[in-house]
Amino acid sequence: MQAVILAAGEGMRLRPLTDAIPKCLLKVGKKTILEHIFSQLPQEIHEVVLVVGHLKGEIKKQIGTSNGGRRIQYIEQTERLGTGHALSICKDVLNDSKFLVLMGDNLYFKKDIENCLRHDLCLLAQKLESPERFGVLRIEDGILRDIIESPKLSVGTLVNCGLYVLDKRIFDYPLVSIGLNEYGLPQTIVKMSNHHPVGIEKANFWLSINTVQDLKQADKYLKKIYV
Repeated sequence: MQAVILAAGEGMRLRPLTDAIPKCLLKVGKKTILEHIFSQLPQEIHEVVLVVGHLKGEIKKQIGTSNGGRRIQYIEQTERLGTGHALSICKDVLNDSKFLVLMGDNLYFKKDIENCLRHDLCLLAQKLESPERFGVLRIEDGILRDIIESPKLSVGTLVNCGLYVLDKRIFDYPLVSIGLNEYGLPQTIVKMSNHHPVGIEKANFWLSINTVQDLKQADKYLKKIYV
């Protein structure tokens, strides 16, 4: 099975750290974010497709063409058009019907990924007391009906962790604009869920790293684990 890791972003909210270092290569604990992600991939994953953009040369230089026996293939997103577009440019290199998609700036737990892989289609989610920075899931009758990005009003506490099990049917659905010339993958998945059931797994561990404060908290947390 292949895994797609979306790592093309500029990490604007992490500047000046990301002026010279790609966001996915920032260190948390004793490893880079990408190294943490690779270490949690289940054995079913035999190849990783890395979508790169900002400082792509640094990523290729440090990561190379293989990791832990897994082949690494690079796809460049030349325009920052969102996560939906980032996955769409991988269509021709995804040889397996079922594949995993992860964000290159999030930390995940192997058991959660394994639980997701038990489904044909799946989304990883977690309950948060303060969900306003994330995409909040709206589920009705057990069906994913919507993912509301950064809601100003309380619409729920179950948020999208940016980890998906998908198959090539996702490419049958048009990209969904989320404004600012970006297309959102979660919104395309919502369209798909109207025709094909998307399972929801609850995360035991998940850290999203978007700001300097997120980075400091993740670093502090992981250093405790690996002491």
